[in-house]
Amino acid sequence: MWRKSWPMGALLAGLALPAWAAERVVVVTPDIASIVVALGAAGDVVGRDRSSREPELAAAQVVGFSRALNAETIARLKPSLVLGSAAAQPVNLWDRLRKLNLRAEEVSAREDGTDFADAIRKVGALLGRAAAAETLAARWQDAMRARPERQVRYLVSYDGTLAAGRDTASDTLIRAAGGVNAAAGLSGFKPLNRDAWIALQPDVIILGSHTAAAYGGKEAFARRPEVAATPAGKQGRIYLLPPQQAMLVGLDSPAVVDRMVKM
Repeated sequence: MWRKSWPMGALLAGLALPAWAAERVVVVTPDIASIVVALGAAGDVVGRDRSSREPELAAAQVVGFSRALNAETIARLKPSLVLGSAAAQPVNLWDRLRKLNLRAEEVSAREDGTDFADAIRKVGALLGRAAAAETLAARWQDAMRARPERQVRYLVSYDGTLAAGRDTASDTLIRAAGGVNAAAGLSGFKPLNRDAWIALQPDVIILGSHTAAAYGGKEAFARRPEVAATPAGKQGRIYLLPPQQAMLVGLDSPAVVDRMVKM
């Protein structure tokens, strides 16, 4: 597994992090939580979603899972600022938070994560760390420059059934790795039947490690006839990654892309 300290250390080297007025921050998605931590604001975080597991946030209260949040639960922490991305669900969460008179900022509104550098800058501006955020965003963008194009067909699946098409973070990561999204003909996450797995002819299959019980584990998945018939199945190029790496764009994405290139 890729360690969070490697990309974070490289991206943060030399950043000047001045002090600012204390906030009561709730961060409801792990991609944005990593930015808050990187900018040195973890001490002001009073609430987080359960996927945000940075050690610096261990004392923050868990407000739920980012894909199934409750505005009233968040409001009970009396935050001065709620931060998150399009990964936060339900879709009306942000409107609901504002109706509760909370300052709620969806700093990244794209499911594909292509606005992540802008999200870094927005978080920096909201926390009074604009200069440090600009430096971090520039370094992240440089590290995410697309690798040389290769005709390698990747297929990212949430649970061995749902595949990531275009307009997804997985698609953004595949393109950054110089690859081809085998499911680019689909939009969002869509289920694949047996014939579709064979027709898409993936060279590399990436599965969410958190849903291994759904597909029976890597070995059982590889034995499926429709998977064994693909180039990925024949060559044993089937990999498991946590969803925060394979299905979400974040500060660690440059390291994830480098790993994908080697698959």
